[in-house]
Amino acid sequence: MTSSPWFVPVGERREGRIRLYTFPNAGSGPASLTGLAERFPDEVEVWGLNLPGRQARLAEPPPDDLDALVDALARDLLATAREPYALFGYCSGALLAYLVCRRLAELAPSPGPGSGPVSGAAPGAGEAPAGAGPVRLLVGSFAAPDVTLLLRRLPSLPSWLFWDQLIELGGVPAEVAEREVLRPLLEPALRADFGMLAGYRHRPGPPLPTPITVLYGSRDGSVSRGGLLGWRRQSARPLALRELEASHWLAEEVPDLLAAVIAEEIGCVSVTA
Repeated sequence: MTSSPWFVPVGERREGRIRLYTFPNAGSGPASLTGLAERFPDEVEVWGLNLPGRQARLAEPPPDDLDALVDALARDLLATAREPYALFGYCSGALLAYLVCRRLAELAPSPGPGSGPVSGAAPGAGEAPAGAGPVRLLVGSFAAPDVTLLLRRLPSLPSWLFWDQLIELGGVPAEVAEREVLRPLLEPALRADFGMLAGYRHRPGPPLPTPITVLYGSRDGSVSRGGLLGWRRQSARPLALRELEASHWLAEEVPDLLAAVIAEEIGCVSVTA
């Protein structure tokens, strides 16, 4: 689909013990989680999804085919990811991270006899065999894919109503909502991302071998308890549910706590959130 890299390093840290691939919220690029990336311990190396239509790839048309995008991202990770690694999907990025994780499970070869835990992964990070994909899938501020409520009409609305609805529903962080001058620049990627979400139809599949952690804000009224617990249907492993003292926008409101919780969940033994 492209010759540009799908994932790029975020921040200054390189060669950490475990790599964290981040999938930001709709319309955002890899730099949107720089503040979060800076708060991880040295052993975590953060990479961000580098989609066309935003930031360094602003001149390129944003993707509009969800299935093709998921396949391209999964194949790229199979070819380039350095193990051990984990996936973190933030807000609407959680759905994309989940779909990529599922596609990785479909594409990965079956482990051979004698396969052991992932080298370097600490206890609790997941004991998937080497070559089996991410040690953990982390999803933030998003309901399970089989019950999530998607804004199917939003992408087709005229610009003024698109922004009114988006802001009213809390679909963008406050700093984006307040900067009207940036709207013409941001709107194409937002429309494309919400358009892909609007076209999503859940296809049931076997539970993933990857453990899942759900991160949510205690004051987030957009996601129900049932929607959060629904993620347990998507993994054969026990679900980890982590509540943070925040609203919907965890990375913007409590980046230090979010980084600490993620680090703990992916096996950074020196961290206690």
